[in-house]
Amino acid sequence: MPRFLLAVTLLLLFVLEGTLVQVFLPDKWGLSLMTVPRFALVGTILVSMFLGRREGLYYGLALGFLQDVLYGQVIGLYMMTMMVASYFAGLIVLLFQRGFGMVFVTCSLILFAHEWLLYSLHLLFTTAPVDVQWMLNRQILPTVALNALFALVIYTPIKRLCESVQSKRDLPLE
Repeated sequence: MPRFLLAVTLLLLFVLEGTLVQVFLPDKWGLSLMTVPRFALVGTILVSMFLGRREGLYYGLALGFLQDVLYGQVIGLYMMTMMVASYFAGLIVLLFQRGFGMVFVTCSLILFAHEWLLYSLHLLFTTAPVDVQWMLNRQILPTVALNALFALVIYTPIKRLCESVQSKRDLPLE
């Protein structure tokens, strides 16, 4: 049951980032900043940090594929970048303790790397005709800031959910 609740939570975050949150973004209010909510990615990064890189990789695969099918121009782009981001988040946790500060810094760095990788791949396929400096200042850094703040908000609920999944996993078979 906890694993199902975790999957539903991540799916709810995916739906939330594409529907309700779009009303509250800065570009809708006339500001020149563009932010892209990546709440499902933040959730998969946190899951990967608490449950392991393989679990994060699977959630990144599934949610990235949904992102590609529903919102992407190139099938497989978000799937690959979300898988890589989740995997590396789980890999970094193997080197350090899972304290709040480390999780926040790692999540922020992984979010930045994900946005940079997306921009680089769009540039490679020539679907991003904007300058690097403009993209960094107007979209990548505000997006990372928004999603890092969201990571602060959902850190405790996702941690508790992952702990319940982990405790259920560690139960001996009867």
